[in-house]
Amino acid sequence: MKSDEEIKDFVYAAIRGSQLERAATGRLSRRGRPAGSRSEDIVVAVLANEGAGQTQEAYVNVNVYVADQWNARTGGWEPDVVRLRELASLCKSLFALRGGDYRVEPSGSSQHTYPTDARWEDGRTEHFINNRLFLRINNE
Repeated sequence: MKSDEEIKDFVYAAIRGSQLERAATGRLSRRGRPAGSRSEDIVVAVLANEGAGQTQEAYVNVNVYVADQWNARTGGWEPDVVRLRELASLCKSLFALRGGDYRVEPSGSSQHTYPTDARWEDGRTEHFINNRLFLRINNE
């Protein structure tokens, strides 16, 4: 059976050095987002890890954070749709993963964009692209 750390290591290694990591302005992490970061950080986290037999299933979140942009016309912060679209596209092409014992199952994987609860001192807000990956692991 693969541990949570082994699963995070697999996904982290797939992102490390990728076009997604190079495009993001922040850090790639498997330990959480750096406190107070305003960068486009990529964070890998295991949500569920089940099965001790030959087949194991795991859900992994890969969140990519993107700062909102100021809209002078409306006088408020709005999602940076262009940047969100660009990074979401890079995620989609990257997360068709296979390697060794691991395989990402597209039918159980999804991608959505959500606002965060964060609000910086200047009032700026942000959104994140949530990539939920469903991994099937062969433990033979």
